[in-house]
Amino acid sequence: MSWLAGLPHQIPFRAASAATRIDEKTIEGVYVCTADDVMPSSLMAVEAMAQLGGGLAFANSCSHAFLSGVDGCEIDRAIEPGDAIRFVVRLDADFGGTFRFTGSGAIDGVEVIRARFYLASPPG
Repeated sequence: MSWLAGLPHQIPFRAASAATRIDEKTIEGVYVCTADDVMPSSLMAVEAMAQLGGGLAFANSCSHAFLSGVDGCEIDRAIEPGDAIRFVVRLDADFGGTFRFTGSGAIDGVEVIRARFYLASPPG
């Protein structure tokens, strides 16, 4: 099963559309903004980063996590239908079930979004 199929959400709430794991702490992926997105595009871009982080942290597991916090999110311009954001997401720390990531995304090679975010896996 691919990591996309293992996400707890699917289209229209799945924002990440492709991913390549670079190493154990880095993943690159894509979010393509469409006119049919059910939430504001900036929110979907942050969700795409979180989904990529989940794909990185839980690639070899049946577990998943939930977006539990976002710090310092900066968006430099509106994200519009047709934009393809290429993300780089890095795992910064694992606090025993809570994971901290740093992500950034670029459109046509120009960085337009960056954030630190947290995923927490349910107790189990």
